[in-house]
Amino acid sequence: MDTEIEIKFLVSRDITDALPELLQSYQILKHDRRHLANTYYDTPDLTLRRMDAGLRIRSQDGALEQTIKLAGSQVGGLHQRPEYNVALAAPDPDLALFPAHIWPAGVDAAALQQALQPLFCTDFVRRRWLLADDGTEIELALDEGEVQAGERREPIRELELELVRGDASRLFELADTLVRQGGLRLGAVSKAQRGYRLAGLSPMPRLRALAPADLRAEDGCEQAMVTLLHQGLRHWQYHEDGWMAAPGTDWLVQLREGVSLVHQILLMFGELVSHRINSGWIDDLLWLQQQLSWLDRAQMLAHLTADRGHYLRRLDCQKALLVELAEQQAQLPDEQQLRELFYGPRYGRLLLRLTHWLYRQDWRAGLAPQQSAQLAAPINGLARELLEDSWQTLRQSALGGPVLDGEQYIQQKGKLRRTLMVGLCFSGLYPEEERLAFRMPWLDILRGIEDLDMLSPLEDVRERLAAEDREELDDWLARKRRFLLEALEQSRAQALQLEPYWR
Repeated sequence: MDTEIEIKFLVSRDITDALPELLQSYQILKHDRRHLANTYYDTPDLTLRRMDAGLRIRSQDGALEQTIKLAGSQVGGLHQRPEYNVALAAPDPDLALFPAHIWPAGVDAAALQQALQPLFCTDFVRRRWLLADDGTEIELALDEGEVQAGERREPIRELELELVRGDASRLFELADTLVRQGGLRLGAVSKAQRGYRLAGLSPMPRLRALAPADLRAEDGCEQAMVTLLHQGLRHWQYHEDGWMAAPGTDWLVQLREGVSLVHQILLMFGELVSHRINSGWIDDLLWLQQQLSWLDRAQMLAHLTADRGHYLRRLDCQKALLVELAEQQAQLPDEQQLRELFYGPRYGRLLLRLTHWLYRQDWRAGLAPQQSAQLAAPINGLARELLEDSWQTLRQSALGGPVLDGEQYIQQKGKLRRTLMVGLCFSGLYPEEERLAFRMPWLDILRGIEDLDMLSPLEDVRERLAAEDREELDDWLARKRRFLLEALEQSRAQALQLEPYWR
């Protein structure tokens, strides 16, 4: 058995000509070009897929080899999976050639063998460089071809770095050198996963709301931090892949939620591991959230213009407003600009460095005894402290004060989002009924603030309307704003009286 440790990238442009210069500091032990044809197998009910295993037969230079990759781990673009490789004499899978102990309890390998059938193929040319440097060997493979499932085709253009032997940090150093050139995006989806999707045997990504993490009161702070970071990173990359497959604002909103969660976790646990957290990450996370700050405006405009402006149907100036709102929508970043962001060096290096930090568990290095004890302590104590701090910060803000006007409410939107994010992080530690009774009124307040803010694009265009249209819009906005503020004030008064569930 081998344990594969590799970093996968998706490639947006031809980088072949740039590689010789980028690899000049390495000794090139081997450089070749091969055609690889792979057929993937599973049962009709996808037994292997449900085991998170993948079975393929590879044809290479007339030689046949069957490989099974078992469930492993994936963080960012780093993949670690146990795999078994066996030479074949004929192009048919033979599970009996694999060690018997690899199968989970209850799996009948002989029955599995009888049910196997080919599902899809991958066919690509692999350019391969075997690199050596100071005792570490890395295989760099550039694959170009396609995934095939019946009549369906999907292009493959990937770059993989696999650790053959030595220090995994050198793998990340090479990855960083390559990412700096741009045109690479860390890949969380394997060729096999793409094949299952193309064959219609695995669902395409669907939008997912950020859910509470699976935390237990007895979990240590370190374990909870890692669980939450993995959740945030998965949510982030899952919705990045979803946007790549079917671009849309909703994917980006959820991607930003994942980024915000990672940022929030680093801030919450920063005092325990602050000297091992690169402050540049915080800067880059803030930069990325700033790059996506236009999403709030995009959501507002989408709602205002949906169904031919149904929201504005009672206004005689509806058509004039829709023209102005369409101009605002045209100013938003387009698909090409976003692809350049996701394939850009700063974005790629941020994800790569976070992945490396999680892989190496760098926060453990150089910890003082007191910090080690704090990281080992049960999370419930720190959770109560963080929840109480965020709650007191909220109460001391304008949201805990006297009557607010519309602009004051809108100014508190970010603070309320952060407070609710802290609550979401530790939701699993508390009874659902009590937790929801406390959170739901504040979620309603956030939605009310968002509804209030949704009027902003209309206020921005009022000066470009005819006088009579402007007067009509002003009256309509005043009524909307008055109604929303009354509802917000009632909800806020009730929410401030609630007893926090963590006390």
